[in-house]
Amino acid sequence: MFNNLSNKLGKIINSISNKSLLSKYNISDSIKKIKITLLESDVSLLVVDDIINRIKLRIKENNNISFTNSEQFINVIHQELVNTIKNSTKISLINKLKSMLLIGAPGSGKTTNLVKIGKLIQDTGKKVLITSIDIYRPAAFTQLKLLSKLVNIDYLLINNCFDSIDIIKQVLVYFKSKKYDMLLVDTAGKIYSNDYIDNIKEISSLLELNEIMLVTDITIGQDIVNVAKNINNHLLIDSIMITKMDSDAKGGAILSLKHIINSPIKFISTGEKINEIELFNPNKIIDRILGTVNTSSLNSISYDLSKKNSKIDNDFNLSDFLKQLKRINRISGINGILNKIPGITNIFGNIKYGINQIDNKFLIKTEAVINSMTNIERNSPFIIKSSHKKRISKGSGVSIQDINILLKQFFLVQKTVKKVKNNNFFRILKNMNKLVTNKFYRK
Repeated sequence: MFNNLSNKLGKIINSISNKSLLSKYNISDSIKKIKITLLESDVSLLVVDDIINRIKLRIKENNNISFTNSEQFINVIHQELVNTIKNSTKISLINKLKSMLLIGAPGSGKTTNLVKIGKLIQDTGKKVLITSIDIYRPAAFTQLKLLSKLVNIDYLLINNCFDSIDIIKQVLVYFKSKKYDMLLVDTAGKIYSNDYIDNIKEISSLLELNEIMLVTDITIGQDIVNVAKNINNHLLIDSIMITKMDSDAKGGAILSLKHIINSPIKFISTGEKINEIELFNPNKIIDRILGTVNTSSLNSISYDLSKKNSKIDNDFNLSDFLKQLKRINRISGINGILNKIPGITNIFGNIKYGINQIDNKFLIKTEAVINSMTNIERNSPFIIKSSHKKRISKGSGVSIQDINILLKQFFLVQKTVKKVKNNNFFRILKNMNKLVTNKFYRK
């Protein structure tokens, strides 16, 4: 997500950053380029004009900005983009909510993300119940049942009932009798039907402390605004969730959405896995778009990679190496981490192929090889000689050449780790750039 927009804006930002002093011409030229880039990235003309006018006004208010360092100008751009998508109130997970209705177009990801939200809420200690009133899509019940079981969330699905009002009434009786804290309701995707809108209004009136959340797909571009406006004209949308943020969509539509629809963006979905969901953070989004580094994001990544029992230190061995790779894979894959680091494509232009291969091939081979070793070999890989490799090769089904490649890669990472203080993630990644083109990944 945002690759196209981020690359273009990143170049503009870099060209500004390279100048110690800015002239009025530099600023005017940069603003023109920003306007063109936003228009090319699915941001509506109305929104682009508003952003550009606010940037110009900020510059006019501070006359000195035309002749000072570039950092001030970049901060103005950053802040006005943040202002475009920020929520007027602080977002929290549930507050005093008792129920949540998810609505949205077919294929927007309502069912999967209902379970994701349920897992987030349940992890806070709340007792959660999930249900569906999608009487038009039988597979929705099956999908919800499977996903709920996967994350151990309670569900109640009323079969053989084709009236959504009756379904919700039965669910509410069960919900109150079992003293649940939160009810999450999946709905059908008939958002353009007046009957559907009326149905949602009636169901919402039956639910206590209810929030209506619009789930919308970022890949539909500027149509995301039309969908939201159409629903907002008939229903009071309390919050928005944006899905498929891991896609190759241009991404500018997110700026249009928040500007035109006054409802707060609450969640973003960054992938298909259950844990790939985040509370919306406008600063992080704009950091990713502009390629500016958000230190808090990097700290959280470093924390994820260096929690207790999976730390990187001077005693780093093959077991630690495998743990790190598995942990990275659980955190939505290495691509998932790199995509969260602003400007990463500018730093590692040729890393993409190798990164794509690590998740599915490198991890499988690495785990097979390391699991075929003895504890002594894992802790002291330098003792592994020819005779050891033959035994490991038979046990793992991997060639001796592959074992040699793996050990060479491991020793390079181990050497890097010993040199790096405080688990500096960028320096480790720079050394990984030497690994990802290796034949071991491509087999």
